Amino acid sequence: MTIYELKEKKVNINGIDVFYKIAGEGKPLLILHGWGAGSFSWMRIIEALAPNGFQLIIPDLPGFGKTSPPENAWDVGDYSNFVDKFIEEVGIKDASVLGHSFGGAIIMKMRNIHGKIIFCDAAIIRKERLSIRQRISRFLSTVGGKIISKNSFAYKFFEKAAYFISGTYDYYSANPIMKDVFKKVVEEDLSSIASEIKNPCLIIWGEKDKVTPIEDAYFLNTKIANSELKIIKGCGHNPHKTNFEELSEIIINYLNK
Repeated sequence: MTIYELKEKKVNINGIDVFYKIAGEGKPLLILHGWGAGSFSWMRIIEALAPNGFQLIIPDLPGFGKTSPPENAWDVGDYSNFVDKFIEEVGIKDASVLGHSFGGAIIMKMRNIHGKIIFCDAAIIRKERLSIRQRISRFLSTVGGKIISKNSFAYKFFEKAAYFISGTYDYYSANPIMKDVFKKVVEEDLSSIASEIKNPCLIIWGEKDKVTPIEDAYFLNTKIANSELKIIKGCGHNPHKTNFEELSEIIINYLNK
């Protein structure tokens, strides 16, 4: 196996010091992580791709990892513009771009992608979905506020549990600015512009994804003309953690076509 060097670098963009990892040599692949994550969460993929003819560039997006949050609440378009600027500042040429979850949403409004696009369990479709967990959460939050004082330790515990059950603990644990960012991001449905993507595109999805249901993958595959779909059997929302070997193989095969 080829030995590769992993570097951690920093670049200032519009007053924000952006920390990013870069590893390997060869075909450039920019990876945009999901909400609540950072470049650190993609180490398994770095280990698989960097020795095999790829250069991986993975920034900590503003508000995540080591990168400070923006001064005000950004929406998806603000992040997209920021990543376009990052590509220019770092000097990445003809890179393919992979976006996981929130990172996939960012790709939708980018204008500086000249290579292939890979959507991985992308959070693009934000139609009103009231899951069982969310119903439980609303019930807990409503009832909890009536029977327990909101200033008590018990209520704080109750509230924390409700967010965890609903799958929105990322919101509960975020700082004030990022809470406002979260609210903007989850309200923005990008399904109407999916057909505007003209780059060659691979859609990778976990069969058992409960965050972004597999129906979203089929929708994107239908709307994006030059797209392929790969389903990872038995996988949830984070294949880069739970099924990283299969995910790596799928990425390598697609980018080497």
